[in-house]
Amino acid sequence: MISHPILWESGVYLPEQHLWLDPRQPRPRAVISHAHSDHVADHPLAYATPATRRLVTHRRRRPLVGTVEAVPYGESIALERCDVTFYPAGHVLGSAQTLVDTDFGRILYTGDLKTRAGFTSSPAQPVPADVLVLESTFGKPRYRFPDAAEVIAAMVSWCRSVLDGGATPVLLGYSLGKGQEILSALAAASLTIALHPSSFGVTEVYRELGCDFPPYQRLGEAGARPAVVIMPPSARRDRFADQLGVFKTAAMTGWAMDASLKDRLEVDAVFPLSDHADFEELCCYAEQVGASMTYTVLGFDEELAMHLRRRGLRGRTTRCAVRRSRDKEVTHGDQEEGHEEGQEGDP
Repeated sequence: MISHPILWESGVYLPEQHLWLDPRQPRPRAVISHAHSDHVADHPLAYATPATRRLVTHRRRRPLVGTVEAVPYGESIALERCDVTFYPAGHVLGSAQTLVDTDFGRILYTGDLKTRAGFTSSPAQPVPADVLVLESTFGKPRYRFPDAAEVIAAMVSWCRSVLDGGATPVLLGYSLGKGQEILSALAAASLTIALHPSSFGVTEVYRELGCDFPPYQRLGEAGARPAVVIMPPSARRDRFADQLGVFKTAAMTGWAMDASLKDRLEVDAVFPLSDHADFEELCCYAEQVGASMTYTVLGFDEELAMHLRRRGLRGRTTRCAVRRSRDKEVTHGDQEEGHEEGQEGDP
């Protein structure tokens, strides 16, 4: 079997190409798969889709130190000992899978992935590869999400019941990605919608990049009193929440499949609306890619690798590389996998 050297060094690292994929610390040359802050750092040189570059520029409190080169989907760029091509990942607007075509084979890094249809980003499609590096955020069988239409209907029904009770429904979702999906999901509900300023700013960039939304206003500005408010989870106790009077909160997250989440988050309701692939999507995606080896990355990586093996695939985690990254030990297909469990990524 051909050896595919893959290292973990603050992110996936391909040492023969001197290329990092989503490193959390600045690295000489890196791919930024999408604009969530835990995937962005001040790299001297980085590559991202045009939408991701625009969103990164908007969200940064200070200018990027290095250069982010915009690479459209489907267009290859030649780097050291490889060609790199981006494909839609379905996670948020601009999110990308990264195909690295090398002398020893094709490596596909999914980044955060969703294959279900969404409102604001194109769903991920399988890309044939020799080696697959697969995100594992929801890599346990219990994370099988219900149909999105059912979740949205339940969310709208909850909003109406809260309004009937004289309170304001507040839907909690990250300002980038989830907030725009929630807003789009409310399009047919004919409700007055207000966005927290951080969500409002990102939504304006989405519109600039071609997305359409139902009418909305900025929370705190003069106008009709909002029937529904969308804000990031971290903002529910800031000064804008004080303007709402009596309100009830609902968290929109894939972790809603955990029965204890409502109590842990101290919210009034939870709905399993996620920007990630669920367990079955991840398994089916790995089968469709048809790689000779699948490395699972972070999240429930050990469990997902085990289930992939049960389905007849060769699957291992990158945890051995994580534990030995200080020694920069290369992960090959014949190494033992790690045994740690973790949760990672925007839910």
